[in-house]
Amino acid sequence: MQSEAKYGHENLRELGYKGQQDLQQQQSRMNTMEKTVVPWLEKEIKTHESNINALNNVFNAIKQATRSEEQAQQRHQLRRIRSTNINRSKNQGPGLSR
Repeated sequence: MQSEAKYGHENLRELGYKGQQDLQQQQSRMNTMEKTVVPWLEKEIKTHESNINALNNVFNAIKQATRSEEQAQQRHQLRRIRSTNINRSKNQGPGLSR
């Protein structure tokens, strides 16, 4: 039993365990990090999410503006085609057919 306990103790030392006081210090550091780092990370994540949402809104606005511009160009082209067709039919005069 003693040799197993000694072997276990040596393994703990190899893993970096230096005793109860060291363990308590590490736990204290972990608690401090949890109280400071976690809220900071949560705030960072929220900031990035907000930035992503803002960029998404800009992207959507650009897409909408592009669609509107394309629709305006299509309407303009249709008006030109109609105007051209009307002028052709006027130039043909009555009684002439295509």
